[in-house]
Amino acid sequence: MNIALKGTSPATMVAGILLLSRARSFGQRVKVEIVGDPGDIGVVEGPAILHSAPLASCGVGREYGSGALVVVPGPARAPLAVSLTPDGRSEWFFVDRSGEGVHPATRAFVRYRRDPRSAARAQVRAFLHAAEVLGFAPEAAVLDLLFGAPAPPLTRIALALRAGRALTGERGAPVTAYLGGDFDEDAGVSLETTLARLAPPLREEVEAFVRAAEELAQADGDRAWIDALTELAAHLSLLPPQGMLPPLPPAADAVAFGLGRALGATQGNHQAQAGLLETYRFLGGKFTDSAAHPVELPGDLPPEDRLGRWAWFCSHVSIAAERADRLWRDLVDPPM
Repeated sequence: MNIALKGTSPATMVAGILLLSRARSFGQRVKVEIVGDPGDIGVVEGPAILHSAPLASCGVGREYGSGALVVVPGPARAPLAVSLTPDGRSEWFFVDRSGEGVHPATRAFVRYRRDPRSAARAQVRAFLHAAEVLGFAPEAAVLDLLFGAPAPPLTRIALALRAGRALTGERGAPVTAYLGGDFDEDAGVSLETTLARLAPPLREEVEAFVRAAEELAQADGDRAWIDALTELAAHLSLLPPQGMLPPLPPAADAVAFGLGRALGATQGNHQAQAGLLETYRFLGGKFTDSAAHPVELPGDLPPEDRLGRWAWFCSHVSIAAERADRLWRDLVDPPM
């Protein structure tokens, strides 16, 4: 059985790999050719992390024992591209790998860690203590998840705890352990109603923390830190005393748990498309200048920016996985 695919795009590469892999699994001989020049496929650079069964099955960024988690290495100081959606089809964003932070609130915290002012040092000590109690590592990448992931605030808290606890190996206290009473819906959401949920000794400490943060914001002309924390605290205060954070979807959970691995991934091929090409050739796939009746797959050009390229790349992977299923059915059971 022979099949030709038109165009050197991620879609044709993935479809070819999946067809060849399936043929091997079923002990059938299938010849796959791609019409085009392998040098024309768009370059997609790491570092990046996502959860994608089709991409992992094509040998890109997969490590044994990590399931469908895909980690593509990249330069040590380059920001890490992250998608929490299944197969990385959308909502790509960056988290930091250099210790400086991407989100303005993360960058503010990093500045406070180097700031000689007593108010700044107090902010850092208080936040580090809270991180220790909750069992998560306050690394810049984890804080970027907490403040900047494209998800609702409570989900961002759950993501940061999952990622930070995976880095430390600690379980930590529940985030609702220090909440008391129920949220007063009539009072609405405000700093006062948020503080009212705290036990008296803790409330005094948090009030002092907020006053110091407000003073720093006024002195520096930068409210990123206090505004980000206030938003998260307000949503936490809506939870009942024995409430739980929302469960993470499988893809987001896998990415958060594997974040530490991605933060240190610098060795290996930094280009995702190169992994596709290597796997395709390993399985016996060929390239040709022409073929009769080739199957057309998406061949649109990639965007210029790195996040856009990853979304483009992963959309091709998803389309190809679906198309490969139909092509395989047509090969083994041709329509009448």
